[in-house]
Amino acid sequence: MKTVLCYGDSNTYGLMPDLVSRYPREKRWTGILQKELAPEYYIIEEGLGGRTTVWDDPVEEYKNGKKYLLPCLDSHKPLDLVVIMLGTNDLKSRFSVTPFDIGTSMENLIKTVMKSDAGINFKPPKILLVTPVPIHSVGRPMDLDQMIPDMENRSKALEYYYSRIAENYHLDYLNPEGKVEVNEIDGIHYTEKGHIQMAELMKNKIKEIFD
Repeated sequence: MKTVLCYGDSNTYGLMPDLVSRYPREKRWTGILQKELAPEYYIIEEGLGGRTTVWDDPVEEYKNGKKYLLPCLDSHKPLDLVVIMLGTNDLKSRFSVTPFDIGTSMENLIKTVMKSDAGINFKPPKILLVTPVPIHSVGRPMDLDQMIPDMENRSKALEYYYSRIAENYHLDYLNPEGKVEVNEIDGIHYTEKGHIQMAELMKNKIKEIFD
C-alpha cells in the first residue's frame, strides 16, 4: 500500500462556500480520492484553513505551514508521496509578499521535505507540487478585495514560479487551472463538482507517478 500525505489549506480541509461549514469526507477531494484509489493507496488529509507556506499570521495563529511540516511528516512516516498545495493565503495583504516571494517560500518547503527521512527506508518521499486553483473574481465580497488585492492576477502568477521549481528540482507537478470549479461567492473554494474534479486530476497524476 502506498501512503500519500496531502498537505494544504482550506481547499484540502474542505471548506464550503459559506466559509463556516465543511464538506463531509465522502465529498471532499481527499475522501473521494481515497475511495477511488483504495485499497492500493492510503490518503492522509492534512488541510488547515488559512495555512501559509512559511509566514506567521499576525491575525490567525498556527497557520505557518513550515513550522508544522516536519512534525507532520514525522507523525505520518513512512510516506511514499507528499502532495503540497499552498500559496493562496500568502496573497493576503497582511503579508506584503509578491508571487515571486511565494515561489521562494514554496521552494523552502520543498527543500524541507527533500532533506527529511520521512520516506521509505528513511529516504525523502516523492513530492507532487500543485499550483492552487487561481482565484475567480466573479461574485467575490468587497472585503475580500481588501484582504487579497489584485487577487486574480497574482494568484495566476503562481503557476510560473511553481512550474519552475518543479522543473529545477525534478518534481512531479500539477496545474489544475481551468479544470476545477470554484464557487461564485468568494471565487476561492471548490464546489462539490470542483472536489470531484480535483480528485480525478489527483488520481490520474498519482497513478502516473507510481505506474
